[in-house]
Amino acid sequence: MIPITFIGNPAYLLDDAPDWIGGVRLDAAIPLYNEAGQTAIETRRPLGDSLRLALQYTVTLQGSSVPYFRNALKGLTTERVLCPLWPAWFDIGATPLVTALYYVCMGDGSAPAIHPAADLPLARPAYPLMVGRLSGLPDPAQINDDSQIVTINFTENDAFPLVPATFAATNALTAANGTRPIFPWRPDWSTAPHSGASEVNLERRNIGNTRSTADEYFAQPHRRTMAQSFTLSNGDPWNLIRFFLDMLGAQENFWLPASLSEARLTADVLNTDTTLTVDTGDALSVNSFIVLDDLSNRVPVKVTGIAGAVWTLPGAIGTAFTAAQTRLESLVLARFDSPAITIVWENADLATAQVKFREVPWEVAAVGGETIGTTMGPLPACAYLYRFTVNYPGATQFWYFTDFERNLTNGGHTYATGPFENDDIIETAILDRQSVAIRSRNFAGNPMSLSIPFQLEWPLLVNIYEADVSGNTAINLRSLFAGEIGPCESEGPFITGTARSLSAIFDKQIPRRLLQTGCNWVLFEPACGLLLADWKWQGTVAAYNPATLALSLTGVARVSGAGVTLTAHYFGAGFLYFGGGSAAQYRMISDSTAAVAGALTLSLSTAFATAPGVGDVVSFHPGCDGQGVTCTNKFNNYANFGSFPFMPIGNPSAIKVNQNAGQGGKK
Repeated sequence: MIPITFIGNPAYLLDDAPDWIGGVRLDAAIPLYNEAGQTAIETRRPLGDSLRLALQYTVTLQGSSVPYFRNALKGLTTERVLCPLWPAWFDIGATPLVTALYYVCMGDGSAPAIHPAADLPLARPAYPLMVGRLSGLPDPAQINDDSQIVTINFTENDAFPLVPATFAATNALTAANGTRPIFPWRPDWSTAPHSGASEVNLERRNIGNTRSTADEYFAQPHRRTMAQSFTLSNGDPWNLIRFFLDMLGAQENFWLPASLSEARLTADVLNTDTTLTVDTGDALSVNSFIVLDDLSNRVPVKVTGIAGAVWTLPGAIGTAFTAAQTRLESLVLARFDSPAITIVWENADLATAQVKFREVPWEVAAVGGETIGTTMGPLPACAYLYRFTVNYPGATQFWYFTDFERNLTNGGHTYATGPFENDDIIETAILDRQSVAIRSRNFAGNPMSLSIPFQLEWPLLVNIYEADVSGNTAINLRSLFAGEIGPCESEGPFITGTARSLSAIFDKQIPRRLLQTGCNWVLFEPACGLLLADWKWQGTVAAYNPATLALSLTGVARVSGAGVTLTAHYFGAGFLYFGGGSAAQYRMISDSTAAVAGALTLSLSTAFATAPGVGDVVSFHPGCDGQGVTCTNKFNNYANFGSFPFMPIGNPSAIKVNQNAGQGGKK
């Protein structure tokens, strides 16, 4: 591992080739949300559409490589780690089997060099480059004083996906969601495959002291699980990974030969035949799908009728088969059982894989009351969108984020990929209705960071949407939550905030207008009658003291309207703002000094996230204490004063009764 510069930043490159004898293990995964009810009808929704790769291998370090590796580990902190995709080596001028955004040239005795994809073809042997981190601290095992054996565990964690070359699997029969491909590889019989135990949702409970259990069966077709091993050479390992990618991991289904012979042919088959003659006709039972395989041709068919030893097909088979060389193999509609697949390279050209599959019998045909691709089966890729809002006076500021692996657009807005997630949304029977915990990481431009330290002067609102993903577009938005971010907690750089729906409504006073001497209206709201734009001042920043939150201004002037004498405290309870868009900042004014020759000082209630610089222009507005004298003398707006200034403090019709609470005595 050596230090290197990558995209202008320091990084570390794993430059020592693996020991192929120990095997090079590649894990490929696609995140998936999978849900099945008691009837086993599945809904599968991918949460991403690119491969997430992890590589594990062993390397022997000798000579100067030992201290270089040690020094690199000592220097490595937050820098990117770069790892060649060792099994995907390609020669000078060749087209890589795996496309990447960057490639590293090495292995020919010259110093490693990183090239972008635009530089292809390359003049040196090269590898696709993975960008990520070490997922475990390497623990070298010392062989002697200058030799070590080290196990490397590397995981991608950056936005540089790798994609195997296109591989087109042969289409087979039609299922409920269209024509599906047939799994292209035959299993390795040196490792016995599992042909499929059947699963059924049967619940048994011991209730009471009876000898019999209380059982309940939930109606559903039986589901088979299968495990097969494969020996892959040349480009087939990458074709398998590409097939896994095209199936979006464990989401899409395909036709899988299940390694189990249903019967034996007793007569050759012509390409025009519409029947098969077998030795045991009734062995097929309800398993109506089979594949004919003579190791040169594989033809999947559906058996539509059984009459003794004759199986009827829906049409001509289209390919001739010799009975002695053909297997009638069970065929199931299946998917990958796991959203991850593992391939181990024994050398640069030979790999093995053990793969588990699961039958999806509901998806052979349409299901009553369900719609394939909408309420069941494979659904579109899913993303969660987070829209944060602060309704500042005169302007509304928005932030748009998504938890998806890349930026998405919707309605003219770009939802930037970011570290956001939420827990389950909690419904309650009381008026609070909903609450949800949202987690994030502190970064520049994160609206949740305005709560730590607290910099919000107006409520931070959040909307959470679920959306389907089509390319780089979010479509079919479904609103899951709308509310206000409340208390936030910080654990180092990580932030957790609790959002509640309708919280601002419950904070409002009821009734709206109270019998009181103070004004019921909020300054500049419609009932107040004053326009915000008519009471706007601007000034140029002369200095800012972050310790005292004092902002000194010069050239203070009213934007429109007649000039007034700016006495001390004139802007107290008002607010100021500067900047625009996502950089806009609003702050409440706790106090102000009198203006002298157009200069005054504003005292802020909370600190700036990014303070304005000297010479910047800020805008600000006065505040109101709700008293009649202020409404008259300061704003000349007594006609709209929203209160009852002459009402007495107490109720004059009530006479206070004093009661002696002391102990009485007998006279």
